[in-house]
Amino acid sequence: MMAPLARVIHSLPGRKRIKIDERRGDTAYFETLKKELAECPGVGAVMTNARTGTALVIHTVEDPVLWDYIAEHGLLQLGKNETSAPAVRPSIVDDIRNVEHKPYPKTGKKSDIRRLIFLGMMGMGVVQVIRGNIAISAIAAFWYAYCIFPGTNGDNPEHSLIETKLSEES
Repeated sequence: MMAPLARVIHSLPGRKRIKIDERRGDTAYFETLKKELAECPGVGAVMTNARTGTALVIHTVEDPVLWDYIAEHGLLQLGKNETSAPAVRPSIVDDIRNVEHKPYPKTGKKSDIRRLIFLGMMGMGVVQVIRGNIAISAIAAFWYAYCIFPGTNGDNPEHSLIETKLSEES
């Protein structure tokens, strides 16, 4: 019997999510896949879901070693270029920095999406601190807020809230 065709739907170093559409719903196949992949040296965990037709593989071995093991044991076959990681999307912060500041139609005042996002990120950071998620979530929200804060990257200092306040007080 030929190994089913599969595709990598998400790939990070040490973590692969594989979709096997033609075997979706086949509980016996996914149990066998889970058992076989768990025997691969360097594979820490395998989680399968027959209902969605996916397998999540957590591993410490290099990707080519994992793919060679899968091919040698006939567990599945990947389509051409399926072993490469998906392209990384540019940072949302870069997208926001490139947003054009257009005036509001009625007031003529310029919208400042960066300030709104800054306030939103600061709010999310506070919520995460209150929830006790200070190790990662709160720090990430505060960092994104800092990166978005007008004037922090030196690209447009006249938009800085701090500089505006200081110049008004003088």
